[in-house]
Amino acid sequence: MKSNFKIVVQGTKLIADYLKKNLDIPNSVHYSKVQDNQFLNKVKNADVLVTMSWGKSMFGGKGVLKIPDVKKLKLIHTPGAGTDGINFEKVPSNCKICNVYEHEVPIAEYCLANMLNWEIKMIQKINRFKMLDWSDSLFSLGIPHSELRGKCVGIIGYGRIGKEIAKLLNVFKTKTYAFTRVKTKKDKFIKKSIVISNFEKYIHELDYIILCCPLNKNTENLINKDNLKLMKKSTVIINIARGDIINEEDFYFALKNNIIGGGIIDTWYKYPINKNKKKFKPSKYDFHKLNNIIMTPHTSAWSKSMIIRRSNLIKKNIENLFRKKKLYNKVYF
Repeated sequence: MKSNFKIVVQGTKLIADYLKKNLDIPNSVHYSKVQDNQFLNKVKNADVLVTMSWGKSMFGGKGVLKIPDVKKLKLIHTPGAGTDGINFEKVPSNCKICNVYEHEVPIAEYCLANMLNWEIKMIQKINRFKMLDWSDSLFSLGIPHSELRGKCVGIIGYGRIGKEIAKLLNVFKTKTYAFTRVKTKKDKFIKKSIVISNFEKYIHELDYIILCCPLNKNTENLINKDNLKLMKKSTVIINIARGDIINEEDFYFALKNNIIGGGIIDTWYKYPINKNKKKFKPSKYDFHKLNNIIMTPHTSAWSKSMIIRRSNLIKKNIENLFRKKKLYNKVYF
């Protein structure tokens, strides 16, 4: 009989709890909130590690983390899609890497909710009326709000997330362009498929720019002072990808000086290594003091249903690894 598979989950306790309850192989599941000395000891004899970080801080961070001393690690499974927290050069030669998706629905809903709020100013209107202020009312001849219908939206990166956003936007009859690294086939949800090298030819048309692409050497600082100044003064940038796709200094300057209309930002330049730390700034600049930005702490994908879907796929891959079957979403490096 095969011995227990030792699995260490770092970061998301809900995944550890799911695996403990549902794995259909001999197993022992261990949980660590952070990569401290206790974590390093747990991983020494692990068969599987579920984490977003291996030698690097996650979400495009610049931090360097200690590489665990592993003896029999067979699989690093990220509980998210991004692998920018993995130092591939330090991965053991006999260890596989897999990732998960399942986040396209909540992220697309997040984008649509914020775009609708941006046009309608719903939160501001609710808060004013709760103070019994009728100034937004048609009876008071308040300033009319805008509509999402007919707006021109550029989606940079047309993978799972980009396509799900385009599907939802289609209901609102927006003019949607997909910008991709190579020419892709146009589908019924987009008006044009455009190679990203031609981005600046269309930039003046865009009311919204939604970043859905991975962070790599080609996309780092993709949005910068040169193309920010080509945008409409009303253009809104939505980033649900990675912070460094937008040049930090250029973006802050553009928002502060109203060069563009605003930003809806869920992914950042800095993340707290200590998850209990309060009042941690996500940038060296004071984005939080600007009135033309909506800021959220990397929460767009964080739905209950998404966590269950991801946990189930991780469970299947661990069982398949144990039984020497095919793994899903292998990352090749």
